[in-house]
Amino acid sequence: MNPRLIAVAALLLATPAIAQMPPPPPGPPPMAGEMRGGHDRMMGHRMFPSMSEAGRAIVRDAMMTGDDRSASRAKVEAAREKLLTALAADRLDIAAVKRAMDEERAVAETSRDAKQTAMLAAFQKLSPEDRKAFAADSRAMKQRMGKRMADWRERWKGRGRDGKRGDMPPPPPRPDDAE
Repeated sequence: MNPRLIAVAALLLATPAIAQMPPPPPGPPPMAGEMRGGHDRMMGHRMFPSMSEAGRAIVRDAMMTGDDRSASRAKVEAAREKLLTALAADRLDIAAVKRAMDEERAVAETSRDAKQTAMLAAFQKLSPEDRKAFAADSRAMKQRMGKRMADWRERWKGRGRDGKRGDMPPPPPRPDDAE
């Protein structure tokens, strides 16, 4: 039997049950990061759940301050464009390549320094309990991310090779490859 036909039949059979399901119960109001669609929503949990509400607000404000992200992004893009222009030239000007790379690194360092200054000020405002909670929650987030990446690597390895189940076909040839 056609797999699509089976899927459609299963969906039609399940539709009455799905339609009769009650709506989910109302939950707590979203936090600031959730309203903006920020990290809190993407991670499926509140960032730094062990911290007090006041401590989370201090850290959140510090993470959002610093340099102007769009201006930094534009400077990085300009430096990358200089790099690509230098690389695409007939004659390689390694000094121009290095200048573009140095310019990009300087923008990144300036941004990182501004964030570091904001976080240092925030850490000084936190209570000892909130600092300890921040450290514990950060370790837990790092561990969750490590597990997520390990799971992803396993799934990627399990894709298969040489026609095995899950093997992806090669991409179609590009028009400029036909020459």
